[in-house]
Amino acid sequence: MSLPLALILEDEYLIANDLAGDLKEAGFEVECVASEKVAETWLDRNTPNVAIIDIKLLDGADGKTAMRLKGLGIPFIVHSGFDPAFQAAAFHNAPFLPKPAPTQDLVSLALRLAK
Repeated sequence: MSLPLALILEDEYLIANDLAGDLKEAGFEVECVASEKVAETWLDRNTPNVAIIDIKLLDGADGKTAMRLKGLGIPFIVHSGFDPAFQAAAFHNAPFLPKPAPTQDLVSLALRLAK
């Protein structure tokens, strides 16, 4: 049986690194990317069980990856300093943990959402 796969879409290295380590300890395989463009390319070849995404990334905040994840039925958590209610519609109605959130809270929620 393979491990569940988590996608972290985060442009702040320390946050991504800490979260990746805790997700791995919880039994996930993890992929970290810092831009919508890289995430889109990665999703062409991979299907995560869950994603944790920031709103503002290296290449903007248009929510393309969030919209694609919704279309694929992949659950995601918004982890950002920006309230999703005031951002692109792709971020609306997703679980939201504002920064800074304890990584263990993110891991617990990811475990519940992973299919």
